[in-house]
Amino acid sequence: MNKFEYAWPVKVYFGENTVKEKLESELKNWGRNIMLAYGGGSIKKNGIYDEIMEVLKQADKNVVEFSGITANPTYAKVQEGIELYRKEEIDLILAVGGGSVIDCCKIITAGVYIDEDLWDSQINHKQVAEKMGCFAAVITMSGAGAEMDCLGACSNEELKLKKTFIGSYAKFVMEDPRYVMEAPLSMFMPGVFDSLSHCMETFFGNVTNVHDEMNIGLMRNIVRNMRELSAGNDTLTVRSDLMWDSSLIQMFLLNAGKPGDFQAHQMENLLGAHSHGTHGVQLGILQPVYYRHIYKYGADKFAWFAREVMDIDAEGKTKEELALAGIDALEVLIKNANLPLSFHEAGYELTLEVAKDVAENFIASPGSCRPLSKEEVVEIIMKCK
Repeated sequence: MNKFEYAWPVKVYFGENTVKEKLESELKNWGRNIMLAYGGGSIKKNGIYDEIMEVLKQADKNVVEFSGITANPTYAKVQEGIELYRKEEIDLILAVGGGSVIDCCKIITAGVYIDEDLWDSQINHKQVAEKMGCFAAVITMSGAGAEMDCLGACSNEELKLKKTFIGSYAKFVMEDPRYVMEAPLSMFMPGVFDSLSHCMETFFGNVTNVHDEMNIGLMRNIVRNMRELSAGNDTLTVRSDLMWDSSLIQMFLLNAGKPGDFQAHQMENLLGAHSHGTHGVQLGILQPVYYRHIYKYGADKFAWFAREVMDIDAEGKTKEELALAGIDALEVLIKNANLPLSFHEAGYELTLEVAKDVAENFIASPGSCRPLSKEEVVEIIMKCK
């Protein structure tokens, strides 16, 4: 993919060597104090940290490091970031990583200028601050397009709840495909499936419009490139496509004028507060089971998905048989990507108590072809055990 710049509303710099060529000029628009936020430290092993620090040095920035953001960011880590932002009088957070790092930083921006506890203010009382902190992102792991929206999720370990906050939009985003090439497939594939998951959950909403046909094209690209990776064709071209696919998903064009079916996503978010599992991994476990549970109520959409996205031959099949064949093909795609198909395989021993707790906090989606009851939520989750 050739280099380009794009804004809707987030300004994106896409292409090889983007950080070297564009980051310093963007940093000139910001004050001296930069919070460099990242995860477990892999960027220090693959050279990305050194490359970014060199640019920050050239831009004469005072760098305050904020590391250790986990794959399922916690509210405690958000609070730590809010305190650091205030103490160091940060001008801009530079989030270097994937969706978890970006989500954590987005939520931090929502809390830096309020006196109240952020969870109580935004989750309990639905109050969103008018003034927020600022962040930008350098992508090292693509997934659900977190860099393109103002929404971020984190888990409250005390309450055993995972909730989504409204934070600020990124001031700019750097997408260098070389950076995602550094991620091992075992870490990259869950993000790719997360991208596909968001597309599917939008597509299977109970309204059909022009955006569904656009969505089909995006899903076909993700599936084709997932198959390329599974076959050993791990190239910069493949990862470039998947990196930009991820950003396209979360611009909300595909959602315009239609509700989505995010019941699987909601189950995963609630489970994540217990398991602290990788988001894309757990979606891959839940979605085939969930779709087999509801496909008959949305057979037209599921048959369309099977035919156009999963390349299932429709000849000789009823609509329901075609729909089910598409779900079977989705499960094969997940398996071939070396993603687990059960929580046990993922290393988490799911209990009935946890399933019931998820169901208790679950809110059925009106956008689904059939909203789930709490009893059905328990049934679906336990089938994933």
